[in-house]
Amino acid sequence: MITLAGTLLGDRTKMNTNRLDHINNYKKSILTLYLTSGYPDFNSSIEIAQILINSNIDILEIGIPFSDPIADGPTIQNTSFKAIESKNKNNTKPIIDSTFEIVKTLRKTDMKKPILVMSYLNPIYQFGITKFSENAMKAGVDGIVIPDLPFEQSKKINRILNNNNVYLINMLTPATSKAKIKEVTQNSKGFIYYVSSTGVTGSRDKLSSKNLEIIDIIKQTSSIPVLVGFGVSTNEHIKIIDKYADGAIIASALINKLSPIIENKNKNDDIKAIINNFINNLRK
Repeated sequence: MITLAGTLLGDRTKMNTNRLDHINNYKKSILTLYLTSGYPDFNSSIEIAQILINSNIDILEIGIPFSDPIADGPTIQNTSFKAIESKNKNNTKPIIDSTFEIVKTLRKTDMKKPILVMSYLNPIYQFGITKFSENAMKAGVDGIVIPDLPFEQSKKINRILNNNNVYLINMLTPATSKAKIKEVTQNSKGFIYYVSSTGVTGSRDKLSSKNLEIIDIIKQTSSIPVLVGFGVSTNEHIKIIDKYADGAIIASALINKLSPIIENKNKNDDIKAIINNFINNLRK
């Protein structure tokens, strides 16, 4: 079982700390799982989020659906489409508001585990950067992943997020230069999101060790943890990742298991058992 040094309770703004500051103290590989907010509908996504936050994962990432998710593969694109469709059909709250509602609900029972939100720039700008940052902090969000935000253009939004003790999670890829790696790592908080392959998200059969060797360069420039995402889906992948990085981020593989069940509303299937079995298999 993963242990956490220190207890993070109460108001983060008063404590001037962030849950992600403590992930270096975890005793094993850090496991992050992803879900799409509002998929297949708001209530179902809360149910899935609660199962995940209570499971044997270390970080929860919640994606805000967007109509043009350029970094996402077919699996997450489908969940975004279904979530937006459900929101329009049921006339529920705007998706960013409902995403923060999910985080608030989770924080009623869990104040320890870091929670990330993933969003593209367009929805954040539409919502208002300052308002988005303040609402994220109030909800209990620890970090924001923005796949289409270039590091060179991130200063303003990073400053606003930092003012609310929410970390902007920077991303690096196998194509990033050594000079850029040094600049990014030395200006990062929480962890580095390392994209294991070029292209969009989605489960893959093989994970390239060659692409992971670049993590050694990252480690030489900073002690910040490195978590690997994009294409990670199995225990075998995690074992390869553990040789180089501090943990893994998994999205499409879990959704691929759940989608046929939750979309067909098969009540004979135990979603909690499926999720926990999936996680336990990753932890072997």
